[in-house]
Amino acid sequence: MRQNIRFGRFAGIPVGASWSAIVTLAIIADLVAASALPAAVPGQSAALYWGAGVAVAAAFLASLLAHELAHALVARRHGIKIRSVTLWMLGGVTQLDGDPRTPQADLQIALAGPAMSLLAGAAFVGAAAAISAAGGPRVAVAAAMWLALMNGVLAAFNLLPGAPLDGGRVLRAMLWHHWADRHRAERGATSAGRAIGAMLAILGVAEVLLTTDLIGGLWLLLLGWFMASAAAAEQGAASARALLAGVRVADVMTPDPDLAPSWLTVADFIRQFGGRSGQPAFPVIGPGGGLAGVVTVARLSRVAHPGRDQVRLGQLALPVPEEYLASPDDPAARLLGRDPLGGEVVAVVEDGGQITGLVTASNIQHALRWRKLAGATVSAAARPAPHW
Repeated sequence: MRQNIRFGRFAGIPVGASWSAIVTLAIIADLVAASALPAAVPGQSAALYWGAGVAVAAAFLASLLAHELAHALVARRHGIKIRSVTLWMLGGVTQLDGDPRTPQADLQIALAGPAMSLLAGAAFVGAAAAISAAGGPRVAVAAAMWLALMNGVLAAFNLLPGAPLDGGRVLRAMLWHHWADRHRAERGATSAGRAIGAMLAILGVAEVLLTTDLIGGLWLLLLGWFMASAAAAEQGAASARALLAGVRVADVMTPDPDLAPSWLTVADFIRQFGGRSGQPAFPVIGPGGGLAGVVTVARLSRVAHPGRDQVRLGQLALPVPEEYLASPDDPAARLLGRDPLGGEVVAVVEDGGQITGLVTASNIQHALRWRKLAGATVSAAARPAPHW
């Protein structure tokens, strides 16, 4: 999930939102200002309702963020690196750089989010009680109670037993413990997720056709479609991880890739490498030989012919975040699920401070195709021993 809006870092974790989160903010503000608050506290001014609605929407997104950060912090306690936490239209996404090693860790990470939502709900109930006892505005009491209710609903909905919801993770952990087979457990959780998604979509269609609640029905339809699609994608990712079990980065990378000196112009680089290199991207090196970024063939092609003698590769280089650096002995499965830099680069491989390899999206696809063709499976020895 791409972060279009960056909030900064929390405990070292990149936190942000996609543009779609603004849609959620607007929908919640409208729902609270035009419906929930007027029903609970009638007779107030439109300005008061809308001011409270915007504040409630922002507070709800903050509680969503707390939900995701709870997952992230517990995952990190279990030794998993966190790529990012991102809010979007249908909630939040915590991107983990790795998988839980035991069912116990999987269960604890899954339950952390709903537990935080329940805690937030209790805190909002306490806030409503305190405001009421102090004789504060009735609108503020109603707003706090709405937030308490929605956090409870968020916790309950997320505990539905199907991936990609937290309840799906709980189901996966329990099946993993029971079967001692993580891949089989993932298939069970994602199958349940597809079924729940289909049910929600059917309910959404029924609500659109049989009631006047068009927005609610469309929202259910969208939610169901997303769940079913995400569950299918998660199953594909799980199968890919299983295929790459025991495979190292060195086994999938392009070794000793052609490097692009940052001081060369685009025209000079094309004259030197055009036609002889089959790479879709190149690590860019600075004058001292260190990594200065990456540049893709597609990015080079966007430079107009008249300007290719003036534009240098260093000006085109995309920065390489730390999480996109790998060593030859890292597990290749760890590279799955990340957005390729420039649409191509999954990792730059370094060994002893030297660039020794490049992993592109096509490298990963090639490895998966051949592993599948060879009938690769997850051996029992490759599976972590399940325990609680």
